[in-house]
Amino acid sequence: MEQFIAKRLYGHDEGSRGGTRPAFFIVTAGVALGLAVMILSLAITRGFKSEIREKVTGFAQQIQIQGSYSGTLAAEHAVSFPDSVLESLRSADGIRTVQTFVNKPCIIRTGKAFHGLVLKGIDRDYDLSFLKDHIVEGAFPEPSDSTGQWILLSREIAESLGLSAGSRADVHFMQNRIRMRRVTVAGIYETGFSAYDRMTAVCSMDMLQKLNGWESDEYSGLEVGLTRGTSVETGYQSLRHEIDLWQDESGQSCLVRTAEQINSGLFAWLDILDMNVLIILALMIGIAGFTMVSGLLIIIFERAQTIGVLKSLGSSDGMVRKIFLKLASYIVLKGMAVGNAVGIGLCLIQKYTRLVPLDPANYYIDHVPIQLGIGWLVLLNVIMLAVSMLIMLIPTAIISRIEPARSMRFE
Repeated sequence: MEQFIAKRLYGHDEGSRGGTRPAFFIVTAGVALGLAVMILSLAITRGFKSEIREKVTGFAQQIQIQGSYSGTLAAEHAVSFPDSVLESLRSADGIRTVQTFVNKPCIIRTGKAFHGLVLKGIDRDYDLSFLKDHIVEGAFPEPSDSTGQWILLSREIAESLGLSAGSRADVHFMQNRIRMRRVTVAGIYETGFSAYDRMTAVCSMDMLQKLNGWESDEYSGLEVGLTRGTSVETGYQSLRHEIDLWQDESGQSCLVRTAEQINSGLFAWLDILDMNVLIILALMIGIAGFTMVSGLLIIIFERAQTIGVLKSLGSSDGMVRKIFLKLASYIVLKGMAVGNAVGIGLCLIQKYTRLVPLDPANYYIDHVPIQLGIGWLVLLNVIMLAVSMLIMLIPTAIISRIEPARSMRFE
């Protein structure tokens, strides 16, 4: 009975030219606007976190193992990882890849300019997928290149030095005495992540090991990638256990750190974004709630005569409230449908056209990132519907105060 009457009221008011139609529009628009903004906020925040995390881990994987030195000292002190240790780490739970690297500070000098950075030496087992995806000029040589006299620069560094793919440059290393290597710019990459682009270049690990006088099993550290579905905390604990066992036997001291620990400032900024989203969600729910309460109150007052008739025919206050709650649910569901269409539509437009740009110097990426997910979209809609219906209980409470005798005289 309640559903039948609610549908009749909804259909009648939707088809009318006056009456409660403006109230229907107010509630629908409030719900649609609130939900669309919430979808955009969550999609953008999740996109930011995903893009930046992908770039950070693309450069250095999820976990790093280095000697217990800090700052520039870390680049001058080797840690020896025998093959048996590397195999033990690779077989640990949740570990996808374990790759070695050598870092060394240097200055690249051309005839007109110079630039200080950190060279990262890699070997034939290094995962090159991230860097290859961002090559914009030239090509990526095999890390096992017999000459080893190549370098991969970011576009930012290359432009500041006037270099291009195929150019030659002198790289100076500050050791006991200044040493120089002439290298060829094999390729130029651009990730848009200026924090790394301006300070990192890639070269052959063999060249840096020879400059340092290190053996083939001596490195600056290890980068560890995790399998899909493995949490960073699980991988960290697994590696920590293996490294502790090895340290007790070898006497070497190592630090095991996650990407979040190494880039704590960056991830703290991302956490602030989460707080901003929570504030936006709260504001949108508040605004949508206010419009829903206002709109339903208008509908109830304009339908006071109908309420009086229903009560005079024996309907209880609870039954009448159910009628108007069902009526409200139809309006809310329509608003949610519109909100989903607008919010998801705008997200898809930005995702595939990158219409809204960003300054990578400030935001680390050159466009507003979007990440949609069925799981959180469904959860958001369920929460929105539940909160909306709870809010709608507030204006329906006034129904118990409407007296049939007085309301039925109302025109």
